[in-house]
Amino acid sequence: MRRLTYKTFSKLFYYPDAEIADLLKKGVVSEFLSEMNLTDLQIEDFNGYLRKFNDVELLLEDLQVEYTGLFITAFPEVPAPVFGSFYFERELIGESTERIIEFYEKYDFHVSEEIGEPPDHFAVELEFVFRMIESEIPLEIQALFIKEKILSWAEKFAEKIRASAKTPFYPFLINTTINYLKEDLRQIEIKKSGVEL
Repeated sequence: MRRLTYKTFSKLFYYPDAEIADLLKKGVVSEFLSEMNLTDLQIEDFNGYLRKFNDVELLLEDLQVEYTGLFITAFPEVPAPVFGSFYFERELIGESTERIIEFYEKYDFHVSEEIGEPPDHFAVELEFVFRMIESEIPLEIQALFIKEKILSWAEKFAEKIRASAKTPFYPFLINTTINYLKEDLRQIEIKKSGVEL
């Protein structure tokens, strides 16, 4: 389940495509999220947003407009940069990016040029956790990466999303993702302590 969760969250933070819009419209993502101990109100707001669209193309267009306005381009500046280096150094591809690359290379992970995103993009970092799970990298290493490389800037990122979003989609998504990351860390700590669940 962890593997699927990280892969899903990663996919949802890349630029929206027809596949994601289709999965959203069919309720697959809502069903997945409903297993995450969210409140009924949170799920209802999310589902209410999705129900506004009669077809997948309209949903996709709305998601792409929102994604572009939040994370790619807006005047006078991008409201919610999706790269960790912005929150550490106020620039793209800074020293923190180099440290992320070193971490990736240590575990034989390389960001494909096809993705077209820097290594410290939020979705890429989530995908790296998915890859670590897949490769059975020790839980301690996974926890270190989640805590020091993702959660170290995720709350600031979330604040910017909440302040500028025009739809409930990305605020819901970032809140759910951060809550999951924190709970995942808690579960890892429990496993490390040897307590039976």
